[in-house]
Amino acid sequence: MPDVVVSFSNIRKSYGSAFTGWGGGVVALDGVSGDVEDGEIVGVAGPAGAGKSTLLRVAAGMLRADSGAVRWRGADDCPPHFAAFVPSHAVLHDFVTVREALRFVAAQRELEGARRVAVEDLWAARVGLGPQLGVRVAALSPVERRLVGLAAALQAGPSLVALDGALDGLDPAARRQFRHALQIVAASGIAVLIGASDLGVLGGVAHRAALLRAGRIIAWVDPRAAAPRSALELAVGAPRVAAARLRRHLAASCRRDGAVRVPLADRSAEEVLALCRAEGIRVLRSRVVTEPPGRWTVPPASG
Repeated sequence: MPDVVVSFSNIRKSYGSAFTGWGGGVVALDGVSGDVEDGEIVGVAGPAGAGKSTLLRVAAGMLRADSGAVRWRGADDCPPHFAAFVPSHAVLHDFVTVREALRFVAAQRELEGARRVAVEDLWAARVGLGPQLGVRVAALSPVERRLVGLAAALQAGPSLVALDGALDGLDPAARRQFRHALQIVAASGIAVLIGASDLGVLGGVAHRAALLRAGRIIAWVDPRAAAPRSALELAVGAPRVAAARLRRHLAASCRRDGAVRVPLADRSAEEVLALCRAEGIRVLRSRVVTEPPGRWTVPPASG
């Protein structure tokens, strides 16, 4: 059975009262409970101001909750290097190479000698940055910059990594690349806690997700069932042949009415149409259809 890496019970956190002089302040977390196990990817979804970043920082030991209990493998205090936090836009110097950026972070975390040498290129290679180690940060794509931040956070060997908005704002291909990296991280036994403004981006990677509203968890859901499902329907001359060609690359089916249907979970409609052109499939008409989300896997919390 996997061990619980971090657990939080009825935690509360507010801001403002010590600085503004008026009571109460702004409530960021209002009685939040949950846990993350070894090798598990748990999402936290909600709009801006819902409390996602605060929850991630509390879980990573960067903030102390005003009340409630937070435990890291049963301990009341977060041990050094036990957790790593990756902000939504990690600051990287454009003029350094990827390897130099990782060395800089390793020095900040006081990784020295053989230990630093052992991890210097390890996580960069694991998350797909091996060919870019000598490339300057300025030349990286947005998803590659985020992967550098992830690799840097993993160098100290944390048991938990908390990422704030790492999948937000990426195109489908970039999200697919980052999801694959997160799956590699989780497969190594590291717990992953990831915040997202849109529940849909957590589908295909998070094992479960908490919906956060005004500092409270209103439901625990399965992102695959709770997110709307979109598909591209194609009208083609030979639908069965076209579906067979597309199935070499992705899931595709031929409907009874003759339309070819391709799920858009990890690909955009433009990518599917480009694939059709590459396979010599002549598309007469196309349209994107969206199915309503499934039911909650756990009923919304009362109150």
